Amino acid sequence: MDVVPTVSTIDCCQWLPLNAITVNLEQLQQHLIAFHGPNQHYAFPAKEEVLLRVEGYVQLIVQSIAAGEWPQLQIYNGEEKLSWKTAKQKRKGMLLFHLLAKVHCLLRTNTRSTKRDIFYEDVALWTNQTVLDGVVTQVSRLLSVPRHCLNINATSKGLVAGSLSFLDPQRKLIDCQTPNGILIPNEVDQLSDLRSNARCILVVEKDSTFQKLIDEQIHHFIGPCILITGKGYPDVTTRRFIRRLWDDLKLPPLALMDADPHGISIMAVYRFGSQHLEDMEHLATPQMRWIGIHPTDMETLKLPIESKLALTNRDRSVIDSMAKRPMFTQNQLLHEQLEKQRQLDYKLEIQGLTKVHCQFLTRTYLPSKMQCTSWL
Repeated sequence: MDVVPTVSTIDCCQWLPLNAITVNLEQLQQHLIAFHGPNQHYAFPAKEEVLLRVEGYVQLIVQSIAAGEWPQLQIYNGEEKLSWKTAKQKRKGMLLFHLLAKVHCLLRTNTRSTKRDIFYEDVALWTNQTVLDGVVTQVSRLLSVPRHCLNINATSKGLVAGSLSFLDPQRKLIDCQTPNGILIPNEVDQLSDLRSNARCILVVEKDSTFQKLIDEQIHHFIGPCILITGKGYPDVTTRRFIRRLWDDLKLPPLALMDADPHGISIMAVYRFGSQHLEDMEHLATPQMRWIGIHPTDMETLKLPIESKLALTNRDRSVIDSMAKRPMFTQNQLLHEQLEKQRQLDYKLEIQGLTKVHCQFLTRTYLPSKMQCTSWL
């Protein structure tokens, strides 16, 4: 039988029993509750109010065109003003008008649709999914409501597995303890009766790592947990789901990402929010803590040279960009990790830990990090 390398390959504390992990996670839970307090909840407008806003803008557009004038619509944050004078602007205006009509129909009929469904209803109109995504964001900003108030969902790609059950909108019991995980439901706000005996939520960057942790039964080494992956940069539904789990269950969310600039950036999206989505989506989970892989871990891990990948110019650019963002300039520990990555000038994917041992991640790395409370 292969011998799993000991935790001495990480500059960490003395090996402790499994129940020490439970104690540490309980202490983390209490710290997060005390430090952050409850997340702010916002009263979103009722469907009737959103309908009135849609109808008000449609009426404004029609009246402007009838008077031979160019409609001008002000985006809610004052950063953008829609004007339809050039041919390109006219096309954008037409698409916005078309989507307003679609939103009106969805709200009046009390139905929902995904961006993907809307795109394939008229591919020639939208030409590509990115165009539709941009118009959905514009309509959301114009009406000052998050996307789910438009009855438009993003197609979910995230997966969840582990110690969690809930009732879906049809009151069907969903048990997440499956061999491959389940797709996170689009209707996050309509889920009910969330139950779990987990000690933490482990959010992993990649689908392959998510499956590896299931296959190797990570709960035997760190205790009962909920596993989630957004398969890279997370979609809106996955982020809303993690936020909902914290709000309802108060389980500490821990991020397991590659030790590279994009992995750090993905962690920041979960924890602090995306720069590309309007703040009113309220998707961030500030209680999330980053458990690894930290750039500082790469020096203490005895890794073969082939597992270390050189940083690209794009990687260095991402580091430079993140280093200027307030969530890093105001958090010394996170900023130090960025600087360490820059200094080392190489990166490490989670799969690189298999170069130490095929089960090093589940049997040694994660348990030791939790035993040592090594999260940022």
